[in-house]
Amino acid sequence: MNMVTSIISFLKITKKKVIMTLIFPLAAVLILFSGFILDEIFRLGGTTIVNAIYSSGNYFFLFIFLPLTFIDADYALSIVFKIALVVTVIWWYILSCISVFLLEKRWKR
Repeated sequence: MNMVTSIISFLKITKKKVIMTLIFPLAAVLILFSGFILDEIFRLGGTTIVNAIYSSGNYFFLFIFLPLTFIDADYALSIVFKIALVVTVIWWYILSCISVFLLEKRWKR
């Protein structure tokens, strides 16, 4: 019974978790966009630091959109793509639950 209540409290919808859920895709897009800005606008492309930033941003982007990386949009059925979109939003919420849990655990120390 204690395990069930802890899981329910872990997944409980709060303002903080909803805000974190919205921040994840925004952060992923901004990191990729920063690589584009460094490469195209500031002409820093080809340097090791910019390539590392862009590569880590790309990995972060793929991690945030993990359920969508398994779907090929050209060949997937419409319903499969819609299910993947819903699963992606659920993935973001799970990531925000984990982030909030780790932040609260850190502050309790």
